[in-house]
Amino acid sequence: MLGLAQLDRLGLIELKPQNRYRLKVAKTFRWRPNGPVMQFFREHGVSDYFSGGFDGDCELLSLVHGQIGHAAAWVFQERLQRLAEDFARQHRADQRLPAAQKRPLTLVLGMRAWLFAPLRAQLRPDGEATSPPAG
Repeated sequence: MLGLAQLDRLGLIELKPQNRYRLKVAKTFRWRPNGPVMQFFREHGVSDYFSGGFDGDCELLSLVHGQIGHAAAWVFQERLQRLAEDFARQHRADQRLPAAQKRPLTLVLGMRAWLFAPLRAQLRPDGEATSPPAG
């Protein structure tokens, strides 16, 4: 796991005295596809983040699968970006609240062309599902 000094050297934070820090990237920055921040999160954050039960106060994990048109996918992408911006604005608005009235929350939003590997193995060349394997 990277420490605060390493994050400081990477330019992601500004390390301050007593292990305090200032984030140097926007709350709603977009990762460069397969770039260094995305790679760092994959290597150090994904298993830690998703190891939680998502059953605590204010926690939610939802996965929705479907097939929608290309134009609708762009609309959803824009809506997800606005949701991320709303979350960041609320974070800034709540900065002056006492610590006892806040809790650290991380919002992960993602949408991509993806099908779970065992299901992907059941697709015909035309993209339609085959019958499930017997057993």
